[in-house]
Amino acid sequence: MMSFSEREPTTYTVANRLAMLQPVHRLLRPTVEQLAYVLIALLGVVTRFWDLGSRALHHDESLHTYFSWVYEQGNGYIHHPMMHGPSLFHLDALAYLLLGSSDWSSRIPAALFGVVLVLSPALLRGESLLGRWGALAASAFLLISPSVLYFSRFIRHDIFAVTATVLLFVCVLRYVERPARRWLVGALVSGGFMLTTHEVTFVALFILVTFAALAIATRVAPVLLATSGLAVTVFGGILLVFERLGVPGLPTIPWENPSADAIISFTIRLVTHPIVLAGLAVVLLWALWSWRLLTQRKAPGESWSAWLHRAAPEGSMARAVGYALSDRSGLAWGFAVGTAVFVVLYTSLFTNIGGIASGTFGAIGYWLGQHGVQRGEQPWFYYLVMLPQYEPIAVTGFCVGLVVTGLSGLRALFGGHELSPAWRTQAFLVYWSTVMLAVLSWAGEKMPWLVIHIVVPLLLLTGQFTGRLFERCLFWWETCSPTQRRIGFALGTVTLILLAQWFLTMAWVTAGPFDTTGGLPHRTIRSDTTGVLRLAWVPMLSALVLLVATAVDRRWRGYAGVVTLGFLTGALLFQIHAGWRVTYREGDVPRDMLIYVQTSPHVIQLIRDLERLSLELTGGMDLEIWYDSGTQWPVNWYLREFPNRRYFGTTLSNLPEHPPPVILYSLEYLRPETDALLRNQYTAYDYPMRWWYPEETTYRAFAIAPELKNPARQNLQTNELPPFTLGDVLRSIWRSISTAREPDQQAKLFRLVAFRELPSPIGSYRFRVYVRHDLVPTLRELRLEQPRLDPVWAAPPVPVGKETAG
Repeated sequence: MMSFSEREPTTYTVANRLAMLQPVHRLLRPTVEQLAYVLIALLGVVTRFWDLGSRALHHDESLHTYFSWVYEQGNGYIHHPMMHGPSLFHLDALAYLLLGSSDWSSRIPAALFGVVLVLSPALLRGESLLGRWGALAASAFLLISPSVLYFSRFIRHDIFAVTATVLLFVCVLRYVERPARRWLVGALVSGGFMLTTHEVTFVALFILVTFAALAIATRVAPVLLATSGLAVTVFGGILLVFERLGVPGLPTIPWENPSADAIISFTIRLVTHPIVLAGLAVVLLWALWSWRLLTQRKAPGESWSAWLHRAAPEGSMARAVGYALSDRSGLAWGFAVGTAVFVVLYTSLFTNIGGIASGTFGAIGYWLGQHGVQRGEQPWFYYLVMLPQYEPIAVTGFCVGLVVTGLSGLRALFGGHELSPAWRTQAFLVYWSTVMLAVLSWAGEKMPWLVIHIVVPLLLLTGQFTGRLFERCLFWWETCSPTQRRIGFALGTVTLILLAQWFLTMAWVTAGPFDTTGGLPHRTIRSDTTGVLRLAWVPMLSALVLLVATAVDRRWRGYAGVVTLGFLTGALLFQIHAGWRVTYREGDVPRDMLIYVQTSPHVIQLIRDLERLSLELTGGMDLEIWYDSGTQWPVNWYLREFPNRRYFGTTLSNLPEHPPPVILYSLEYLRPETDALLRNQYTAYDYPMRWWYPEETTYRAFAIAPELKNPARQNLQTNELPPFTLGDVLRSIWRSISTAREPDQQAKLFRLVAFRELPSPIGSYRFRVYVRHDLVPTLRELRLEQPRLDPVWAAPPVPVGKETAG
């Protein structure tokens, strides 16, 4: 008979085997949360990849894809700050190497990063972070966000930058929650990759560093807050003195002609400028003073990491920094891999060593220079009017986050109690959102794709609040009686019905006959329904009253969560509607602020016609095609397979003895004498190359924008001329808000936001296609043989001068 000690290893082995089978049992019996993430992942893949290549490449997209293709073809790549970081070009070149070059494959990397972004909140499931249901809600919000969805299918750097930023912040927050080397290394590697995407990531690093500094100073050295405030005050006073003395501003960055001599001269003038010298002096004095104060708090011979371990409590940012300083191996591995990623990508696999300089000082200098250029000339309120149109959930979450975070912080400050780790995450998301919104609204160049850098932290914040709301609703549902459940379900359903009734009533009332007097024909209010339009707001007001009543009365407070979920469901449906329209239904027509400028589908159809013509005439892609500077983008990309393409700049003064079969000429550079010359041998057809959203008649008149350099665009509201004061700006805002009381304005605003019915035509940049006379019959036959889904292309083109061309 075996002894107990002889049987023990067998028992231990069986237990180990049972433990190894635990994950298998979990997979066979998944939780609701796991099933929800699987569903979100599947929807993320479908929404990001479905019909990915149908929309023509935007002007900037064509630049990125073309140079990625050139790189993949073995012709090298040299980083230039104008086109941001190198990671996009390496990822797209890899996609072309694996899948071939096409519009579809060019957007594959962006779509993949979009899916990663949707699933990234799953790494923040801890109770001190977003919470289980908060992380799930954040993933759902990222999935259906119209702006995140649209730019996840857009080959620009922003989706890579914001995803890398989220991964960096995830690693930092997880390391603070529970220090582990994998999160430290992950943060440094994510940071290295993040800096290869887009210059806006320098703002993200500033946000992380300043928040960590504030958190550490508040926890272990509050005196640093006083010294920092004093230093900022002193520097501000110096600037006022310099202004009174007439000291000129900082030298202008030579972004237009960044030659070596210009850069050296600028650098010398910058570092010797009085403002820079004064700033460096203040920083030096502040650093020496702060160092002295900190060293007085340490014990003699005590290391900084040991001091932070002693002075900071577990789970604080200061304690996490102490752990990181003591983990030299983790820091070494993280810095090594992160630096390797940065160097390898910026040097284009060590073929362009100068990329290290252009990716650091060059990138920062170039885009600081663009601040004064103000490309796009967007006003300070650009993102403030864009966000509510597409992201009502994020905007609401931000407003709630500001109030709740501020009140909780004040109660803790005056009450003398500790704040929870979840509040720290909440405060970080509020700080991230606020600073990013402020910086991007201040920046001279504002573009719609930058909005996702604001939206993503807002959605993470909203997800955290929604998770808490859902947990409270679950607890209330489990503890209340069946009668209370029925009442709660009825209240939530009634709320959703009221919102739907408001939307449908507004849609019916505002769907009157078209007004064709001036501008684009637009809908008017149905006759004799002005009073009905006012009554249409009754369902919305009733739903709001229901929410307030249940939140104020303690006996009904349990129902407030259910009513809030009704509002949230309505907002989700609206965002799905908006995202579907802007991404799939009208993704190539600029009826939305998110689209801004878009290459028209006519370009795609023209290229297909030229491919068929080339196959018919040459048996391959050997058709000779000439094109000018105005059509260069996106034509460089779309004619990449035509070896006989020729770029001739802006002027074409004569033709060779054997003129090319096809010439593409933008109307911007086409002169009358050139057109007359070409008409002798060519038949001409006009098409839109790209078209854009009508800004002046939609949002630019919302308020005065005195920061714009162009005086003609500062005020589109009245006849007043600049300069403008702060009072003028505030009065212009009030004028816009007060006009919302008028039924006509309500109707126009509703039709714009809900159905994107514009008050004026979209603008367009047009080009002319010259087809040699002898090839016109062949082209017509090819067009008639090819079936077309778009009725615009159902008939052969009509020459310019006989009828308006398609």
